[in-house]
Amino acid sequence: MGTRSALDHDLVNIRDDILRLGSLVSRAVERSFSAFVTSDLQLAQEVIRGDDEIDSLHHTLEGHITTTVALQQPMASDLRKLIADLLITNELERMGDYAEGISRTITRHGEEDTLKVMDQMKDMSALVIDMIDRVMKAYLDESPDKAKDAARYDDQMDVLYRQHLTELVTRMGTGELTIEEGIYLMWAAHNLERIGDRVTNIAERIVYARTGELGGLNPKEKKRPG
Repeated sequence: MGTRSALDHDLVNIRDDILRLGSLVSRAVERSFSAFVTSDLQLAQEVIRGDDEIDSLHHTLEGHITTTVALQQPMASDLRKLIADLLITNELERMGDYAEGISRTITRHGEEDTLKVMDQMKDMSALVIDMIDRVMKAYLDESPDKAKDAARYDDQMDVLYRQHLTELVTRMGTGELTIEEGIYLMWAAHNLERIGDRVTNIAERIVYARTGELGGLNPKEKKRPG
């Protein structure tokens, strides 16, 4: 197999594995929130165990990408794509950790009482799953425009998160929620908000891979790193 053919083969395999990783993460986020809403301890434990598969695929991708860079010595756009792919796999792995964190909240709370999940948090969950699906479609299509569109929804996520925190404080102040319940709800909402931030980071990597432009989102659309 010639050098170009070997590189193309590696790029396709890496792309397919990243798409699979994105699918695993999207499913983990959806199932973790379902477990949270219903206080389903069994489902929560399944999500926690499933994070091992996400971690394993992440490590496989890291190895594949770094080996491809070392052996194939890609240049220009191919190298940018591999650098972006490496960063995207890290973002997806962290998103899986946030989903696992939501599930671990249920294992701490137990199944005795279903938590009083507010509408803003349900909207956050639906929105972030949609954002993941949009950004992974942008990745597949190598489309900076679609990546930017996916990132723009994070403004809506931030609004919902602030509304959720405000209502949490109000309900805790009136005694409608206990402090313990409020903390669980706050942790889970924070994890959803951070997943949205990671989607924005992935969008930036997609723009970089195609254009070479760092920080390729509009300033108001960019999120803090981490």
